[in-house]
Amino acid sequence: MPARASFEWWPLYVRGLTVLFGLSVLALGDPGAQARSVAAVVLLVLLFATGLLTVLAQRRLREPYAASYVGTGLELLIVSFLVHETGGLHSVFYYFYVPVLVWGTAGHGLAAGMLGGWAAAIGYAVAAAAAAQPSLAAFPRAALLLVVGFLIGMIEQRRGEAEAVALQGARALTRQAAIAEEIRVALMDMAPLDLPHRARVLLDRCLRLVGAVFGLVAVLDVEGRPVVEAAVPGPGGERPRGEALPKVAVLETVLRSGIAQTVVDAASDARWVSVFGDDAAGSALLLPLRSEGRALGAVYLARRDVRLFTEEELAAGRALVEMAAVLLQDARMQVQAHDFQLSAVNTLTAALEAKDPYTRGHSQRVAGNAVAIATELGLPAEEVERIRWASLLHDLGKIATPEHILRKRAPLSDDERVVMNQHPQRGAGILREMAPFRALAEYVEYHQEAYDGTGYPEGLAGEAIPLGARIIRIADTFDAIISDRPYRRGRSVQEAAAELRSMAGTALDPTLVEVFLRILREKPPFEVQLRMWRER
Repeated sequence: MPARASFEWWPLYVRGLTVLFGLSVLALGDPGAQARSVAAVVLLVLLFATGLLTVLAQRRLREPYAASYVGTGLELLIVSFLVHETGGLHSVFYYFYVPVLVWGTAGHGLAAGMLGGWAAAIGYAVAAAAAAQPSLAAFPRAALLLVVGFLIGMIEQRRGEAEAVALQGARALTRQAAIAEEIRVALMDMAPLDLPHRARVLLDRCLRLVGAVFGLVAVLDVEGRPVVEAAVPGPGGERPRGEALPKVAVLETVLRSGIAQTVVDAASDARWVSVFGDDAAGSALLLPLRSEGRALGAVYLARRDVRLFTEEELAAGRALVEMAAVLLQDARMQVQAHDFQLSAVNTLTAALEAKDPYTRGHSQRVAGNAVAIATELGLPAEEVERIRWASLLHDLGKIATPEHILRKRAPLSDDERVVMNQHPQRGAGILREMAPFRALAEYVEYHQEAYDGTGYPEGLAGEAIPLGARIIRIADTFDAIISDRPYRRGRSVQEAAAELRSMAGTALDPTLVEVFLRILREKPPFEVQLRMWRER
């Protein structure tokens, strides 16, 4: 706003200096022309007052150009009277037309300069003719005013064009800065999330940047199929996560070439309809997701109306998708690593169950109860997952235990008990040899430690025992009490709860026991609920 204010006021400063110059000319003029001098002074003051009122009107009216045109016309009329009053053809006030033309043309361009030049030329010619005998000498000077108006208009038009280009450049830079900030915020928002949520943030920001209203993000799965990870419903309705898209037509082209595709009316193009079905409506854009030169997936964006995306929108969408692809690839690798680890856990668990029938289902039940305790404690999701996997593998060391001990239908002898008690350390040793599972080793190794220090393998006590191991010990003990053994029948859930309470403070952490008992009362895991129902 300050720049606009200075633009509006500077012509008034010029007018003030011009009026002061005119007054000084009158002060040094012929004393005999006093009457004319008084009239000229009045006209000069009126000239300045008209300029002041014009500026004030420009600042207050909704249409400032109207005030400018009217004010300039009045000023040219006043200057014509000055010329008439002070000598006509040879009046020094002839030159006052030039500042008025500059003022009137400022911000208006060539047309205003031409009109002002014509008005000044006609006004001068009339004033000169009225003040003295008509003379052909007035016409060159009138024509000069016409030329001056034209030149001033040309200069102002060029200045306006340059200003418009500069303003357009400034707006483009501002827009680019806004887009860069939008991309930065989007990437920051995506970073801590998993793959589906990263895809959703990417889709929402893309829709906003390119002015689309619906679309989806598809990521290639391990088999190379484009699978929907996030979607905003379009004409075709809700698209569930995990839906596989046909890898044909325009989608195949984008995945293979890495070149974005756009269409004015997707509904009338079979290459788009064959992939997106009813969602192929209005103008559409398909951006490739690529990481390290390899296809990762694609982002589909569309409008309901037929209005092609601009180059600026395309550039903004491309920039965001290119940068976000790295985060999506990272998230996809995390999913694949998680799936691999889960597969490995299931394989190890299956191997253990094949050797020891008693453990069949035991590890899963222990994991369910341990997760319930960890969740009730409000532990972070990563820690809950760590406890779940450690629970599934807590008996892994029994793979190295002889089968005659594992399958014995009577209580173990002291020597057999010594061998059996080695399974926590053996299981931890196996896990430490597998990089993805090293973080689970301490929970497996210490899950048989007792809260009072009488457990094994190291006799740790209290909070010296890792929290995850203490949680697994409670879940393991509970399932052992309610499970059938070759040499005894399992007890009821109510009896097991009483047994846990009696072990609180000795074998088990008393605080965690109370947490688990509250879970059994208020929201027992499904397997426990089923058993409780059978026991009624």
